[in-house]
Amino acid sequence: MARNNNQVKRDAAGRLFFLLDRQYRFVIQQVVALKPHVFAIAARQGMFVAKAYRVPVAAARHAWLLAALRKNGFSAAPAPMPIGRGGVVEAGGCYWLLTEYVAGARPISFAAWADAVDGLHLLERYHTITANIASSKQEAMGLPRAQLYDKWRRRYEEFCRHLPVVETIMDKEDIFFTLSWADYCLSTCREHAPELGADSAAIIHGDVASHNFLRTATGQMYLIDYDAAALASPGLDYCQYANRLLPYIGWSYSALARFAPLRRWLEKRWFLHALLFPADVFREWRSAAARRRPLVFDRKRRERFVRRLYAMLQ
Repeated sequence: MARNNNQVKRDAAGRLFFLLDRQYRFVIQQVVALKPHVFAIAARQGMFVAKAYRVPVAAARHAWLLAALRKNGFSAAPAPMPIGRGGVVEAGGCYWLLTEYVAGARPISFAAWADAVDGLHLLERYHTITANIASSKQEAMGLPRAQLYDKWRRRYEEFCRHLPVVETIMDKEDIFFTLSWADYCLSTCREHAPELGADSAAIIHGDVASHNFLRTATGQMYLIDYDAAALASPGLDYCQYANRLLPYIGWSYSALARFAPLRRWLEKRWFLHALLFPADVFREWRSAAARRRPLVFDRKRRERFVRRLYAMLQ
C-alpha cells in the first residue's frame, strides 16, 4: 500500500529525531509540527526549527544564504545551527535545514502602519547587504534568476485552465476585470522588460508576505524563509510588498507613495506596469477554492487605482 506524503514526512522526521539523539546528542523535549515539513524542536540545548527539503541543493542554498547574511552583518536572519554541513543534515530521505527558533515573535500586520513601515526598512537593509553579496560572492551565481513575466504567464494559464473552479468562488465581473488587466500586462510586458533588466541586481527574498517578517517582544525584527531567493532587481520584492499592502490602504496610490522606500520605485515605468498585474488573485484563488471561500476585492477602488497607473504609463 502506498503511503501518503504526510506519513512519509512523519517517517523522515522520526529518522531526524533519531539522528539528532544518537549522533549529535540532542536531548529533545518537545516537537511541534508547524507544517507537514517544518518542525519547531525544543531540546535541552535550546530551541530550533527543522525544515525538510527533497533535494540537497535547495537546503544547501538556503543554508549558504543565511550564513552569508549573518557574516555580512544582517542579524535579522535566523542563524543556521552549527551541525552537519552548515546546518544541513540528511535523514529519512530528506535534507533538513536546522536554524535558530525566533522565540516570542509575532508576524507583522500590513494593516498596522508602523509594521508596514518597519518591514520596508528591514527589506532595504536586506537588499543593501545582498547587493554586496551578489557582487562579490561567486556562490551567489548558483541562485536562480527571477523571471517575472514567465511567472505571470504560468499563473495566468493555470488560472484560465481552472476557470470552472474559479467561477465558484469569484464574481464574474471580478473575473473579467482580472483577466482583462492580466491580458494587458502580458501583451505589453516586452515594452518594459529592458528597463527591468537594466536595474542592478541583488538577492531578492521572493516571498515578502507579512508572516515572513517577525517582531519579538523586545522589538527586534527578523526576516525568515528564503526559499524563493533569487538574483533580480530589488524592485521585485517592493512590487510584491506593495501588492500585498494595497488592500489595507484602500488601493490608494497617494497612500502608497507615502512609504518612502517605495517612492523611487514608483518613478519606474516597469514598476507601475507590474502593479497593474493582478498577482494577488492568481496567488490566492487556489487557497480560496480549497477552503470553499469567496475571493473578493474592492473592485471600484482597485479600478480607480489601475486606471491611474495606466494613465501614468501613457
